[in-house]
Amino acid sequence: MAEALSPFGGTHLPLGSTTIGDRLRIGFITHLDNSEDPRFVYRDTIRLVQELEQLGYDSAWIATRHFHSGWAALPSPYGFLGALAASTSTIGLGTAVLPIILDDPVRAAEEVSAIDHLSGGRLLLGLGKGVPSDSYHVFHTWTNDRDTSFEHQIDRLHWALGGNVVDGGTAAIWPENRSLEGRLFHGSSNIDTIRFAGRTGDGFILERFGNGPERHPDARAGFQRRQAESVREYRRVFAETWGATRTPYVVTSRTAFPGSTTERALELVGERTVRWNALAGAIGRVDLSLSVPDQLLSDNVAWGSPEALAADLLADPTIALTDELVLGIHPALLDREETIAKARVLLDQVVPLVEEGWRSQRAAALADIEEKVRVG
Repeated sequence: MAEALSPFGGTHLPLGSTTIGDRLRIGFITHLDNSEDPRFVYRDTIRLVQELEQLGYDSAWIATRHFHSGWAALPSPYGFLGALAASTSTIGLGTAVLPIILDDPVRAAEEVSAIDHLSGGRLLLGLGKGVPSDSYHVFHTWTNDRDTSFEHQIDRLHWALGGNVVDGGTAAIWPENRSLEGRLFHGSSNIDTIRFAGRTGDGFILERFGNGPERHPDARAGFQRRQAESVREYRRVFAETWGATRTPYVVTSRTAFPGSTTERALELVGERTVRWNALAGAIGRVDLSLSVPDQLLSDNVAWGSPEALAADLLADPTIALTDELVLGIHPALLDREETIAKARVLLDQVVPLVEEGWRSQRAAALADIEEKVRVG
């Protein structure tokens, strides 16, 4: 039933059986960081997602981080996703990302399979290795070899979602959910992990900002080019592995802060990112001696009037290669009413301009990859 109801298709479906790539899907992301009170932020975010659904967003994505990292309030998404599944009806529900290397993949499969059935096939499961921490050893599944552990966990998750019989036992994993296998996304900047996503037949989700030396205003364009090359490599490996039997799916996350004018947008986003930049500066991720605009550019934040914001997004070569663009106002700190107001401007005024440019750029961007596969 979930497969029949799902509006997303899936990477396991034949190319002609899915609408992936026919239009640019639009999501919105929240980090659940607008309150220190978990009771408030959980209920407030449910209302936020309900309002995003009413606005017409294709998907809502929630950050999942352990230890309250970056003030993100959701260490485990399962119960919260169940609440969202029961309180919404059409919007896709995404994780950005679930640190699967710290979970039992069979238990995770049971959780997400049940949630996906509850939602009617709306789950979009972003999977990753977690924001780096010196405390992950508290989890019994933790190993220092994050890359190998991630691949093992992904393989085991697929095995469990298939409803397979337990080795040495008689029980089968239940409920199986082969449709959900087509809505798994690997989040990583590691090129070997990205190639693994292509070989596995899963989707690929890109982080919104760079790391290390990429976190500098002068490196922003280079970071975006590096991400575009990562997507091209993912699509190349995917096509060489699966041909037309599966469909690649790329999700890109970007901060986009709109304003009535570019000057007004900069004034407000600068004001509302002070807390975040102070934290980032304390751990060496943002140079606080830079101007406010350069601090924002170091974090790959885009701002401006709808026209300027759309032009900034379209200058990023990753966008033409993207199937789903997930926008958000993080790291700016806004309450729910302010967030919805920005989300409305993004969807009504910025997205149409981005979609127009996306359509004009996409064919050439994909043709270049197809040519590499053909000759390669």
